[in-house]
Amino acid sequence: MRCRFCDTPPAAGERRVPGPSGPICARCVETGLGLVRDGSPRTSRGGTELDRVRAGGAPCEFCDRTDRRTFLGFTRGLPRMRCAQTGAVICHDCLDHSGNLLNQALRHV
Repeated sequence: MRCRFCDTPPAAGERRVPGPSGPICARCVETGLGLVRDGSPRTSRGGTELDRVRAGGAPCEFCDRTDRRTFLGFTRGLPRMRCAQTGAVICHDCLDHSGNLLNQALRHV
């Protein structure tokens, strides 16, 4: 199945993190973590345009959140990456979790 963010098919033996609307590849996880950190738009390896979702905007398709609650009950905007061509959105927390899953899978190969 093609990556939701770069729209590329998997390479032989490539690990991908499953999502509700399709998987995300390791390169897009890495790109997304940098993008939500610095906010600079990027182009994926498949040529799709990736940008940061501003306040409000579409929720993460992996966890359906747009904000994060703090320990004291306050809310903060949750940084998210969006692919303009596919409409896919993923938040920083899900990108981080995806990276952890990929690292664990690679350790057990």
